Amino acid sequence: MKRLGFLLLMVAIALMLGGNALAQGCSNKTFHGDYGFTVNGTINPAPGITIYISGVQMIHADGEGNLKDSEAIVIDGVPLVDAPPSYFSEHEGTYTVNSNCTGLAFLTNVPFGGVNFITLSFVMDSGGKQVRMLGVPPFDSGGTPRTVTSVGEKVEQ
Repeated sequence: MKRLGFLLLMVAIALMLGGNALAQGCSNKTFHGDYGFTVNGTINPAPGITIYISGVQMIHADGEGNLKDSEAIVIDGVPLVDAPPSYFSEHEGTYTVNSNCTGLAFLTNVPFGGVNFITLSFVMDSGGKQVRMLGVPPFDSGGTPRTVTSVGEKVEQ
């Protein structure tokens, strides 16, 4: 009986600690380091027309709300940046992480001579190991509707 009481006490303590960890939630500091993403989606410029997007990206989050991004995107089989040996384009931006581990990010290539931007809603785990993103309005390129998602994993050094 004493063992059962001890076991129940340990379970209660573990639940309390777990609950406290969850209550702490997320902040900008949760999103910190390098994250490798896989990007997939579609652009829908007119009814019945679907253009496919896929790619990879590396996002560096500084834990203070600033992002740097390097991405290689293919649109309907054509690289967005066709400049071998690198198909990557550079972006920078900002982000905010809410205490419930949701957030909003903004990336643009304007500082690098481009004209594009993207706004992203995201969800991350409280440990900061995985981030799931969704492109949301407003959209660049004339506001063409699109559905673009990405899943990123923290890159351990």
